[in-house]
Amino acid sequence: MKIMNRVRLLAPWLVPVSAILFLVACGTSAPSDQTPVDVATSETAAAAGSGSNAEARAGNVPPESVVAVTFTEDLMDPKTIRVKQGESVTLNLSSDRPGSFHIHGYDLQQEVVVGEVTPFQFLANATGRFGINFHGAPEPESGMAVVAAMKSGGDGTGDHNNHVGSMGHGPVEASAPVMLDITAEVDDKGGVHVAIQTEGWRWEPEEVNGANKDGAGHAHVYADGVKLSRVYGNYHYITDLEPGTREIKVSLNSNDHSELTWQGQLLESVVSVTVPEMASTDRHDKASMVEGVEARAPMSLEVVVHEDPLGGYNVQVVPHGFEFSRSLGQEHEPGKGYAQLSIDGEVFNRMYVPWLQAPAQGEGMHTFKVALLNDEGRPYEYNGQQVQDAAAGAATGHSHDGGSGHEHGTGQTAGIVELEVGYLEVLP
Repeated sequence: MKIMNRVRLLAPWLVPVSAILFLVACGTSAPSDQTPVDVATSETAAAAGSGSNAEARAGNVPPESVVAVTFTEDLMDPKTIRVKQGESVTLNLSSDRPGSFHIHGYDLQQEVVVGEVTPFQFLANATGRFGINFHGAPEPESGMAVVAAMKSGGDGTGDHNNHVGSMGHGPVEASAPVMLDITAEVDDKGGVHVAIQTEGWRWEPEEVNGANKDGAGHAHVYADGVKLSRVYGNYHYITDLEPGTREIKVSLNSNDHSELTWQGQLLESVVSVTVPEMASTDRHDKASMVEGVEARAPMSLEVVVHEDPLGGYNVQVVPHGFEFSRSLGQEHEPGKGYAQLSIDGEVFNRMYVPWLQAPAQGEGMHTFKVALLNDEGRPYEYNGQQVQDAAAGAATGHSHDGGSGHEHGTGQTAGIVELEVGYLEVLP
């Protein structure tokens, strides 16, 4: 098996995190020489003449900054924290819900406990503007129990970016009619096929995290109110849902993750499905144990792993001599079918479109392998070899929309809510 390391950013303007100038308050940023209303400019431990800072300026110890940060009703105060490069920073965190704060770029995370002030200490050694996210368990009524062993991405999402609304932005009104409708069908392995019908809409997976474009973007899929993943095309497969009646929702979102509206109404569609008790979910497909089917013409594919600046990965499949099926559950038709993504040797999910979001996988390099299957779940072969390819992805250290019930490190945690709540600005 040929493993190719083709990790790259999803779009040319997505530069390393430490160089990104994040937008504040829906598209505006404060000049560096001013302190906007929602910005706390940290002060060193004492005034210029203090002993501690005199030592710092003498080079004995780094200057110290202490900022009180509160998180209440999904809002962080202050929204932007401004410190100086080289300072030893302490953020005294308090929250009205359990969870953890994560500073991107620095890739630091600190858990918080309700009713307590938790110090979050680090050295501000890199300049730039860095997003701060809050990772927290959803409220009981949000459907936390819906996912049994969810691993689909993730907002990644990661969205993630699993946020209320979107990346600090309000809903965006489409300038022309956009229509959305979904259907969902449970298959014999317990998974749920979701078909998404749209009008006046363009899928733009390659533009995710970019600027808003009218009538274009991606979707978010939810089960019982818990965000599972981003969706990059008309079909999506959901794995490992708990048995029972499940409510599936799909919403349309712009490239910058803003929710899309038409005539003031959110563009979303909801259906209910009944997931039966299963002896085993069979991890989607065990294609390696199924007899292959010989491709009638040359068939190959290329796997490209894009690191998502907001966390996790966006996996792209470029097939040759193969076409993704435009309907679900059909009989074998030569040259058509779906793909199956495995991560580090474990089946992750099916792909009915060329893009799929995957969550972060923890430290180190990870192998993303994709095999092509026909619609009956039989792996394609050509010249006696299975049609598959793999690429390596470096650790991103966090997941956002991973969607997927979000994963942090190597653990899988179902139903984690992730909110993008503010920024850390480190000035030279």
